Amino acid sequence: MSESYPLLLRADAQKKVWGGRNLERRLNKSLPPGESIGETWETWDGNIIENGSARGGTLGEFIERDPAAMLGAAQGHRLPLRFKFIDAHEDLSVQVHPDDASAQGIEHEPFGKTEAWYILHAEPGAQLIHGFARDVDATRVTDYLGKHRLPELLAHVSVQSGDVILVPAGTVHAIMRGIVLAEIQQNSDTTYRLYDWGRTSRELHIAQSLRVMRFARQDEHKTPGLTIHRSEFDQRFLVACRYFSFELWNVKKSIGRIALDDRFDILSVIDGAAMIDSVAAQRGQTIFLPASLEHFSIVPTSPSCKILCAYVPDLRAHVIEPLRRAGFRDDEIVQLGGAPQANDLLNLTLSA
Repeated sequence: MSESYPLLLRADAQKKVWGGRNLERRLNKSLPPGESIGETWETWDGNIIENGSARGGTLGEFIERDPAAMLGAAQGHRLPLRFKFIDAHEDLSVQVHPDDASAQGIEHEPFGKTEAWYILHAEPGAQLIHGFARDVDATRVTDYLGKHRLPELLAHVSVQSGDVILVPAGTVHAIMRGIVLAEIQQNSDTTYRLYDWGRTSRELHIAQSLRVMRFARQDEHKTPGLTIHRSEFDQRFLVACRYFSFELWNVKKSIGRIALDDRFDILSVIDGAAMIDSVAAQRGQTIFLPASLEHFSIVPTSPSCKILCAYVPDLRAHVIEPLRRAGFRDDEIVQLGGAPQANDLLNLTLSA
């Protein structure tokens, strides 16, 4: 790129059998008329850039030209994260994603898929599936699949707006009807479909699912979040792992200078509007901040302004130490990493 500035990205709408029109109503998304849209891919390699000298090119093209300037020196040549909005008008399939090693060994893809969800809207009584309700093994899962009784083994979790769920690779899961959410994930589309509620139009991947899934009972479901209060904005850490930090910023007044620390950031406005440097962002719009930008400002242009932020963290520098300085205990910080068996914060806090 000839200059470094915030990139306004055009979302890619994805038609899905379980999709609806809620992203149009709740996030002001421009959707193809008459289509059932399940997802908008807000940040991925194929997004068209809508502003400045890079206008008309794709995010992936500009990353390929200068990976260090776009992603930061530590990130290699591939965009490691994908951000999307999801509208579950009907139940999604019960599915599982491989971790990095399995994705590389089975699919010859660089990334597995750990993801996290921030619930934007949930109808009364809405639930999702997050792991198993009891310890199981491959034999029991196969048996219950054969009897069409798999849902009896699964952990059903009631959710409401503001809830946050970390879904490590290998976790059996499903987003259920009546939920609209924001998802941050590793940049992978590898999904193994285990069970599809009697729908027969889509392929199942039972053998692959059994090969990569975690069979232990899932006891922890929601991460509680921790907030650092500042005069300009409240920074709420939603979830943190080696792949991403996911945060909610409640912007109250102008923030003059936010350092990027040789990393890229993804910012998505979910309420109100803001100027991010010189780029106007409205509700439902997503901005990519290249690492070479070095720092940026935010000026809210509405009475309420809430922004989701995602990036690849140095967990100690970007998550643990700021929260410690704000007065949080290590046992509170560790909860951002989810269940102990897949918690990247646990060893870092124990070794401090």
